Amino acid sequence: MKKFLLSVVTVLFLFAGNVSAACCNYCDCGCDGYCNELTEQAAPTDKGYNKNFAVEVLNLVNAQRAKVGAPPLRLAEDLQQATAIRAREIVQVFSHTRPDGSDCFTVMKKRGRTCGENIAAGNSSASATVEQWMNSQGHRENILNPNFRELGVGYAYEDYSTYHHYWVQLFRG
Repeated sequence: MKKFLLSVVTVLFLFAGNVSAACCNYCDCGCDGYCNELTEQAAPTDKGYNKNFAVEVLNLVNAQRAKVGAPPLRLAEDLQQATAIRAREIVQVFSHTRPDGSDCFTVMKKRGRTCGENIAAGNSSASATVEQWMNSQGHRENILNPNFRELGVGYAYEDYSTYHHYWVQLFRG
């Protein structure tokens, strides 16, 4: 399968704002937003998003962050909602620019002080997608950025599209 990774990674530094912590609501570990338990690898469904993907990506990302001493990220429900929208959008237009021409961060209700977005297409598993991001300097910088505190993970599957599997991470600090 042809794999494609957008080489341009957008990081936007914004004015200070309130960032509230939210429980990830995607596991039963009692993590209160910090998932330290590894989950079984989630497989994509033909219908698209599998909620275990978010937890799996979070765990893989936090394992990478731990290697460099960066604090763990937590899933934020509002970022989960935003990445669900962005995942469907990048099926249409694979870009950090939204289909309406606005910047990718306009999907976020609360931006925080810093934001980042990673997008990828072509991989059917969370582990392959995180590995792809880690092998790209700009995407790796977003994943390891110690200023980020929250994460949203979106996934979409579209059978009649170029790459079929579409992934989005939104970071907020």
